[in-house]
Amino acid sequence: MKDVFEKTRELGQALLESEAYQNMKAAEEKAYRNAEAADAMGKYLELRNDIQDMLASDNPDSAALKSMSDELDSLQEKLNMIEDVAAMTEARSAFSNLIAQVNQVLQFMISGKITDDEPSGCGGGCSSCGGGCRHVH
Repeated sequence: MKDVFEKTRELGQALLESEAYQNMKAAEEKAYRNAEAADAMGKYLELRNDIQDMLASDNPDSAALKSMSDELDSLQEKLNMIEDVAAMTEARSAFSNLIAQVNQVLQFMISGKITDDEPSGCGGGCSSCGGGCRHVH
């Protein structure tokens, strides 16, 4: 059992040292230093939490929810237009694809089977992918 945890720590360290992880961390730091992006992300998260709180209430106000949802959509559009946020989103997607590929390898090693599902977040292209997809080109 000790060997399993040792190899798991090695895998974790390899992921931390991966180009995908390093790119993601750099993109996140750049986006968080961008005052416009940080302000919009803060407002987005606060509004999302307010919506979740309202949905958890016994009798949510549908008109208020609609208004808040529209505002959330507007904030999301604003975030998508900020170059640093778009780069962060793309870098996070690339790292998620790497994690999905690692999970597929582990699943294959344990079960001997490859799932028919694409790695989560895979958009069918290979530009931000680390490889391992089974796309027919």
